[in-house]
Amino acid sequence: METLPDILKKVGRLPMISHGISGVVFALSESHVIKKPLPGKSEKDQVDIERRIYERLGSHPYITKYFGARDGMIVLERLEYPLRKRLQDLRDDNKLPMADDVVRWASQVTQAIQHVHSQGVMQVDIGAGNVLLNRYGTTKLSDFAGSSLDKSKPLIAPSAHSEHPNMPYTKPSIQSELFAVGSLLYEIETTKVPYADKNDGELERLFKADVYPDTTNLILGEVITKCWMAQYQDASEVVVDIQNIQKN
Repeated sequence: METLPDILKKVGRLPMISHGISGVVFALSESHVIKKPLPGKSEKDQVDIERRIYERLGSHPYITKYFGARDGMIVLERLEYPLRKRLQDLRDDNKLPMADDVVRWASQVTQAIQHVHSQGVMQVDIGAGNVLLNRYGTTKLSDFAGSSLDKSKPLIAPSAHSEHPNMPYTKPSIQSELFAVGSLLYEIETTKVPYADKNDGELERLFKADVYPDTTNLILGEVITKCWMAQYQDASEVVVDIQNIQKN
């Protein structure tokens, strides 16, 4: 039976699952993947930060499991696909997520964010593309390449749909993170990012004026608006509000 070091030597011949700006993800087995950084110092730095963050975070039910690192590569649990793909599939079928799924996913991702923040980490690039689903439909926060650890400078930028111009990603804070959480929750319920038809310049003008999509008829509407309007002190307050929605 091959050992992990033996497998890692032939990682380039493993089936590729996905790739991003920092690295390539290969299938190691049915339950594990391995992430290899792209050539270049910045990409290696991003994956190294990701390794350090996973080691800091430890085990959490709504964060991708980390199994270790070797030769600059990290081994993670293998999940199904991004939450964004599920939302896009629903949108293509002119459907919306079921209410139970909306609240359950919202509860899971905000609990994950709460834990991340408690460990001195700012995820920075919060969005449905960095939330993965397992075979049971449970969400797992993923991809910390370039995130901020102990106030380090982020090595990655968020989507303009998730960034308030007065809260620049270069100086991540609880408020900038929760603003992005608001946009994520909006996407979870509507299947679309806020102002999906607007360009970056238009988004900046709207957000700077605190003009946001109407959330009146959304289950998570009040929570989303409070995230966008910086009315939460930390993620734990978001978690509590969502749990209260679940109870009702």
